[in-house]
Amino acid sequence: MDDLDFLERGVEYIRWSLLIVSIDALSIAALLIISLLITPLATYILTVILFYFLLISTVIPYALIAILWLLGFRDLARYDGRYTLGFVGAIIAMVSYFMNIVYMGYLVINMLVGNLLIPKPVITQPLILIRNQFLIVFSLYLPLPVFASLILGIAGSVLSMIALYRLSRDFASPSTRLGSIITIIGILLIELQPLSTALIGVGTALLFPGLNNVLTNAEKQELNL
Repeated sequence: MDDLDFLERGVEYIRWSLLIVSIDALSIAALLIISLLITPLATYILTVILFYFLLISTVIPYALIAILWLLGFRDLARYDGRYTLGFVGAIIAMVSYFMNIVYMGYLVINMLVGNLLIPKPVITQPLILIRNQFLIVFSLYLPLPVFASLILGIAGSVLSMIALYRLSRDFASPSTRLGSIITIIGILLIELQPLSTALIGVGTALLFPGLNNVLTNAEKQELNL
């Protein structure tokens, strides 16, 4: 297979995964914005719904994201070793995803056999919600396995976005560069909701057409050689 074929196939895998991420993130951001208009107690209940039951209800979309992400960065790494960082990030993100699946499966199996387990969050007092009802903070209210998965997911996603930023510089794609920067900021600001989710949604939406520009510029460079 020609090197350019690896690039084209890898970028297509990543573009489709980003499309799913963008739709999902913007949908969640809309729900979070709605939650800001209701009482703190209702907000807390909504956060529980989003970060517990949503993990189960979106198993198929997130499985597609994880698989496409991994395949995409695998091919980018085959195209050029400089993008191996993205493949490493994709592996970490995949581990994060399956940690969630295993933990949720563990809870569901116990529930089916009549052993209802109540997930224990990292902290139990909603200090931040009491202090400021307009800032929704999730991670400290997650059980430890999900919290660990979140940290891995952040690390893996940032590494992959750095690889996309490098790709944007190599193939002169401003929208890819901007999208990767916005997405990284959104990931690092994961505690600031709904700002973080909205940034991730916008950033990944910019990456979708931006990566198409990468392919166009790569083909032009190939013809000029």
